[in-house]
Amino acid sequence: MALIIPGVEVKVVKEVLAPQLAPSGVLGLVGLVENPAKGVGRAASWRSFIDGFGAASAFSLPEAAQALGNGVFELVVCPVACDSYASVSIPAASGKAFTLTARAPGPWGNGLQVSIATREVSTGQKDDKGNDLTRTVFDLTVRYAGSDYKEVHRNLSADAADTQRNLADVLATQSQTLTVKEARTALKTPKDSPDVSSAGAAPYSLAGATDADADAYRKALAQLENESDVDMVLVSVQDKKDVARLSRIYADVVSHCDRMSARSQGRIGFGEVPGSAAADIATNADKLTGALVSDRFILTAPGGVVGAVAGMTGSLDYFQSPTFKRLSGLGDPSPALGVEAQQELLRKNVVPIVSQRGRGIIVLRGLTTDGDQISVRRVADHAVRGVKTIGELFIGRLNNEEGRGALKQKLVEFLVQMQKEGAIVPSTDGTDPAFKVNVYSSQQDFAQGIVRVDMAVRPVRAIDYIYATVLVQV
Repeated sequence: MALIIPGVEVKVVKEVLAPQLAPSGVLGLVGLVENPAKGVGRAASWRSFIDGFGAASAFSLPEAAQALGNGVFELVVCPVACDSYASVSIPAASGKAFTLTARAPGPWGNGLQVSIATREVSTGQKDDKGNDLTRTVFDLTVRYAGSDYKEVHRNLSADAADTQRNLADVLATQSQTLTVKEARTALKTPKDSPDVSSAGAAPYSLAGATDADADAYRKALAQLENESDVDMVLVSVQDKKDVARLSRIYADVVSHCDRMSARSQGRIGFGEVPGSAAADIATNADKLTGALVSDRFILTAPGGVVGAVAGMTGSLDYFQSPTFKRLSGLGDPSPALGVEAQQELLRKNVVPIVSQRGRGIIVLRGLTTDGDQISVRRVADHAVRGVKTIGELFIGRLNNEEGRGALKQKLVEFLVQMQKEGAIVPSTDGTDPAFKVNVYSSQQDFAQGIVRVDMAVRPVRAIDYIYATVLVQV
């Protein structure tokens, strides 16, 4: 309103402030967990992951521990639907004593082995003749094939009246791997497992579990579309024997990343090449790379380390390359890749993980399956996210020269910050700047409420090779 009485009217206009971008290094992790009913959940620490998805998830989704151990910012876990659990029926003196079942679904449980040893212990009471009364208890030992993991539960009982050491109660509260199928009142005392010291004998082994089908992985992957801050994707496939099936699942990851990049939410996917020997890895790499050539997908070799690579990549600034960076929490990669195998994999744009004396376990070279550097793709994605975030601040504002100027100014501020960080750089001869921005609107655009932004950025590139000339003077 216009002033009637002489005075001063002051209006305060708040300047447009661009919000901070979501942190890079948010890993969307798709796989089998103990508690799938929770749905999509987040974990920034190992404790929150175990509390949210169950202790057995450490075995069914081993990439979680690797990623967190290598510094990933946060995990966004999408459970895969699967109802196949490994189990074993433990015999009693007559009939079945009980059935042990893996806590989490999937073929990982087929690697569990159980040993049982029974013995008689005194109850502390005597019968009418003065003899000590005894009861049968047993010790249960769980081992996980291919690792040093071991669980020991002592003095267990099948007696429903035992409120402290009943088998069902103890496994429910203390075991990370097993549960009992039967009710606590239906348990019987088991027989001893075969003496593993004798020839041909073996403990009780869980079996019968299969992996989820490719459609289940695809449906779980689709849940990540609602998580806008995810910039890396890893699907943990338990059964990698069928390379054709594995290729289809990884192809879904590539499609997902391409689809999200069209929404200005660029993502990079991770996968691994299975194989028990260097020759197997080379053969499987040929089968995978042909269908997975993309600037948004990374294949690593050998198997079992992809979670660590994703975690380490997520711990880096978005403009840093993972080349020659150290991985934590891993033993020597198996199988070990010799120089010739490393060269062959690099020619196929597969990332070798190797052990180097004095460096430890490192990423030999960080590149996507189309041969480009990972850091270049991440810089471009960061720029796209920044333009989208800033552009959304101006939606619905007047389409005039002042508004276009303000948009350009905010974009320049964002790009100058990227240049200060070292994410984008001028040309090596200094003649071309690190970025160019043009904001404009034609008369037809103006009528339709459209402003166009043309922008060019030059991402920094890692130095992967150094060629030196040494002059020997006399």
